[in-house]
Amino acid sequence: MAGPLQGIRIIEMGQLIAIPSAMKWLADMGAQVIRLESVQRLESYRTDSLYHNEVEGEFWNRGANFYEQNRNKLGLTLDLSRDEGRAVLRDLIAVADVFAENFTPRVIKNFGLEYAELRKMRPDIIMVSSTGYGFEGPWSNFGATGPATEGAAGLAYMTGYRDGGPMMSEIPYTDYTAGEHTVAAVMLALMHRLNTGQGQFIDVSQTQTCSATIPEALLDWTVNGRVSERIGNEDPAMAPHGCYPCAGDDRWIAIAIDSDEAWLALCRVMARPDWAADARYGDVLSRIRRRAELDMMLAFETRGHDNHELMARLQAEGVAAGAVVDSENLLFNEHLKARGFYEVVAHHPATGMPPLPYASRPWKLSETPAVPPRPAPIMGQHNWELLAGLLGRTDGEIAALEESNVIGYAPLTPRGVRRPSLDEQVRQGRMQKYDTDYAERVRRWFGVGDEQSRGE
Repeated sequence: MAGPLQGIRIIEMGQLIAIPSAMKWLADMGAQVIRLESVQRLESYRTDSLYHNEVEGEFWNRGANFYEQNRNKLGLTLDLSRDEGRAVLRDLIAVADVFAENFTPRVIKNFGLEYAELRKMRPDIIMVSSTGYGFEGPWSNFGATGPATEGAAGLAYMTGYRDGGPMMSEIPYTDYTAGEHTVAAVMLALMHRLNTGQGQFIDVSQTQTCSATIPEALLDWTVNGRVSERIGNEDPAMAPHGCYPCAGDDRWIAIAIDSDEAWLALCRVMARPDWAADARYGDVLSRIRRRAELDMMLAFETRGHDNHELMARLQAEGVAAGAVVDSENLLFNEHLKARGFYEVVAHHPATGMPPLPYASRPWKLSETPAVPPRPAPIMGQHNWELLAGLLGRTDGEIAALEESNVIGYAPLTPRGVRRPSLDEQVRQGRMQKYDTDYAERVRRWFGVGDEQSRGE
């Protein structure tokens, strides 16, 4: 199966999430993505969430987060601090459609990889630079991480409860908004090049992609001079509106009452006709004025219900409600299974990892589906294929690159980081809980056997 982006070649010089996730989605749709990494400096995700937390052997080929962000890509190790490495990169760019990176402008300039230089190698090249604050501007060379950019985007200030300070999401939210915007920008640039023959430079500010998700706050200040307050799980126009405790350990349900009809339906499901008859809650404005009181009343009632069963009963009555699912519930979800959201991917035999399910794309195309999933490459997996097959390097030239550590198959200074025991992580509050028979449950749910197939 080819995929709609067959014939598009992308050179990725990315790290962590912002660019790797965007290029992953393009690779899913058939683009050939060649991912660069160095044996001199190990990508941090190669040492994060190691399978079975084992740091023995080639642990750098068992990083769960690395596999999540880099499926369907080809892997090439390349030391760009060396002239020989930069020469290989120039040859790759000359036969590529897109060059994508998420380093600071200072690093890119030091490598001589600015857009003007890339155009000398390929005039119609599309270059993507995804940085924390943009390629130009006073903050352009500031270091950026997910928490820093989320704070600078304005999202953290708006997130939190009324009586507390700003809060940040557990995941690096701006990395994912940047990835989604980058996919759209690359597709637009490819369409433009198809029509005009012109490449272009795409400047993605990860902070701005996040700021674009909160236009209401910006508009409220622009029009009314008001700074949006933190409101927790509340909604300015709905009440009750929030997350309420249910039966079991850390089980919750989200409920949003957006009309008088929905309020009456909630009262029926909760068997509280007295609420429906109480004039104090008879309209939206009255309920908003008493939202704190209603939240306490509703939380007392929901505690005795299973969250999924209550969700089904409320939905049947037209009430917007959803069980709050954790990672376990999300993986073993009947709806997502029926929609084929998870794809089982077989790993390279050298990893010792069985086939595992991965989250696929949040969209489906009826006529141009995604390509069959392949695992992220083990380190240096496609060195010879790319150097000999694509660039025409001789065996002797490739061997010389290996001998001088310009390319390689393992980090020169491997350092595995073993996490504390699972019990200790629970004690420290680094995780809620863990499941000892998760592997068997995954095998049963996804129909995966113990045998390992080659993931090349």
